[in-house]
Amino acid sequence: MSSNQPKKAVFVIGAGRSGTSTLTRALQALGVDLGQHFKKASRKNPKGFFEDADLLAISKKARRVLGLRADSVGWLAPDAFDNPKLQPLQDQAIHVINQRFGRSPIWGFKYGRTLRILPFWDRVLAETQSQPAFVIALRNPISVARSRAKIDPRRGRQAASDLEWLMSIVPFLRHTRPHPLSVVDYDDLMDQPHQTLSRVSQTLGLARESDGADTIQNFIDGFLDQRLRHTQFSEDDLDKSADLNPIVKEAYGLLRQRANTENSPEGDDAFWTAWEDIEQRVMALKPVLALIDEREAQWRRAITHPLGPLQAWALIRPWFKQ
Repeated sequence: MSSNQPKKAVFVIGAGRSGTSTLTRALQALGVDLGQHFKKASRKNPKGFFEDADLLAISKKARRVLGLRADSVGWLAPDAFDNPKLQPLQDQAIHVINQRFGRSPIWGFKYGRTLRILPFWDRVLAETQSQPAFVIALRNPISVARSRAKIDPRRGRQAASDLEWLMSIVPFLRHTRPHPLSVVDYDDLMDQPHQTLSRVSQTLGLARESDGADTIQNFIDGFLDQRLRHTQFSEDDLDKSADLNPIVKEAYGLLRQRANTENSPEGDDAFWTAWEDIEQRVMALKPVLALIDEREAQWRRAITHPLGPLQAWALIRPWFKQ
């Protein structure tokens, strides 16, 4: 393709342990170029992550420049993205995309925390003449917490997992409104792959399903594996959960509705109107979220402090006086 012709960049976003890797592999079956330079598979994801290793490394560096840990729940200040240290990372991202995807009409990248740093990507996409599209990997929040707990019991507690869930989806989601946005529930992808992928393809303006029928069927037969889905909870389970954050429950319900009506203009307007309330409720938590991040940072410093237990106790003792 011509270097001056706009490309489409499909970003997979969503909370960790929500099936982001499976969804990204599904996009590859729909003709999205993910490249070949992936992060290696691990016990955490034995079938692979399908994340471009270089763009992933750049994203993580940008996140650290912005003062975000992987589990941070604080809301970034509006001027955070004016940090001049981000400029070299944006230049690196532009170089990688032009080199790796310069001839691809549709390329994609998965990093679950992209919404946390979405303004970082604005200039990158403009410079690479890439028009963004977004796919949210959605999963029942109880399943997310159970899956996360197997890797990190502290982050897998429902209350902690719920805050990460919110901060992986709410910040800057409204900025995606001018662009194609599809919502894919992990359980729907596992149970109704043909129907789900057909909807995604239509929403994102990808190739018709019939154009890549063999590739899609190979993905369904050769990649999807019910044995990798260790938990499955219903909306009734959400109603019965005493630990579930009510904002998460409502946000999850709205996104589920969005998936069912995402190609309807009326459904789109109704979703964004309702989502404004979710945004306001989460933003009202900003002081609490900042405090949680501060205390978590203090705890991490304490457990990694090179001094003895008495000195470490001196670091964390102020917690108990406040």
